[in-house]
Amino acid sequence: MKKGLFWAVAMLLLAGLSACEKKKDTDGPGTVDIVFRALWEGQPLVMNAPVDYEGAMDLKFAEMDFLLSNARLVATDGTEVPLSDGVALVHFTSVNTDAAAAEQGITIRFEDIPSGDYTGLILGIGLDAATNATTPQDYPSLHPLGVAGNRYWDAWDSYIFSKLQGLSDPQGDGVYELPFAYHAGGTPLYREVTLPLAMEVEKGATKRLTADLQVKALLKLEGGGYWDIVAQSSAHNPDNPAMLVIMNNYASALTIHD
Repeated sequence: MKKGLFWAVAMLLLAGLSACEKKKDTDGPGTVDIVFRALWEGQPLVMNAPVDYEGAMDLKFAEMDFLLSNARLVATDGTEVPLSDGVALVHFTSVNTDAAAAEQGITIRFEDIPSGDYTGLILGIGLDAATNATTPQDYPSLHPLGVAGNRYWDAWDSYIFSKLQGLSDPQGDGVYELPFAYHAGGTPLYREVTLPLAMEVEKGATKRLTADLQVKALLKLEGGGYWDIVAQSSAHNPDNPAMLVIMNNYASALTIHD
């Protein structure tokens, strides 16, 4: 009887040690890839290709981008885990040259992410006050905020957070005669978007997420309808109503899936 009890206890101890070793083996960093796609009514947005807007009006986008900062994951206990302390330019302008490239999107890789379960993703659109107080001379030329990026407006003392620019066809006659340009910036317009998810990061593995931006939704008005491009086809001041509409809409225009 005592001998049988001894072996039972020994087996339990071995099982416990094995479980501890297994936990230790899986406790380490992983990688998260986020693929950003620009869509128009669910379809890949291609630069300089016509898309339906309001009524008979069509648009052709020549520029579409935004600054991404302060990206972090939310753990199951509510702890926020930084993905990166840097800034990235999500530059659809140079990528979405055809439908295949637009469908593939822009992949931003985040490495050395603690393994574990996560319930949310927070994305900063634009720059927080401290970062926006810097100037291009504070960075290497090719940095997203460097001189080569040409995103700093001295009159604002701010970087440009988001660009929507192209041509519109107000009459619906195939003549794209009205340019539009909405460049949003200024520290008060910095926004953080929280996206719910259910994701496990595993040691040595890469988790891939897709963040879809419905570009038309950026121009949606709270009371219904969309921004009147004919009435106001451009905006370059931080206090312009168009800027507030666009930056506020990032929260509903962005979705995440794996």
